[in-house]
Amino acid sequence: MGYSKLKIPKNCECCGKQFEAKTVSTRFCSRACTNKAGNDKKKAERKEVKQQELIAKIPSNRPYISIAEAVLLFGISRDTIYRLVRMGKIPAINLGERLTRISRTHIETMFAPLAVVPTTLEKQSKKMDYSQEECYTIGEITEKFGISPSTVSNTIRRNSIPKKQIGKFVYVPKVEIDKIFANKK
Repeated sequence: MGYSKLKIPKNCECCGKQFEAKTVSTRFCSRACTNKAGNDKKKAERKEVKQQELIAKIPSNRPYISIAEAVLLFGISRDTIYRLVRMGKIPAINLGERLTRISRTHIETMFAPLAVVPTTLEKQSKKMDYSQEECYTIGEITEKFGISPSTVSNTIRRNSIPKKQIGKFVYVPKVEIDKIFANKK
């Protein structure tokens, strides 16, 4: 990305301080703010992984769960759960100090459990094992479906379709293209 002679006024996403950016994509005012934002992002990712591990350890067959487990499973604050228990909307059993258990079935009817998000994002790297007979070129796709070459390129990039360049031609699997542009015929 090149630099412009213009000074673009922006606010730092980390500290909120106003600064003059040299590029359109600049987000932070200094190296320190960039590092702090990166560290905060890594910390949030580690926290999410730890939370997912704790959720996986909670048995699904227990009729009563602790307040902390309910917070993890349903993403509700402790105060909200205690308020619902005081109002009598959620049955609870107090087994002693710090041993309050609430009915799992009642809280599940009130709130949907949080979806378990896979922590490791697996990149589906598809190797290009197609022969040239099983592929279209960008020009062939343009002619067949009546779409501009830029639209074809953007669609390939957006849908992460594997492509292979041989010389000046870019080859794309016919199967993948036919799935996407099937209704264009």
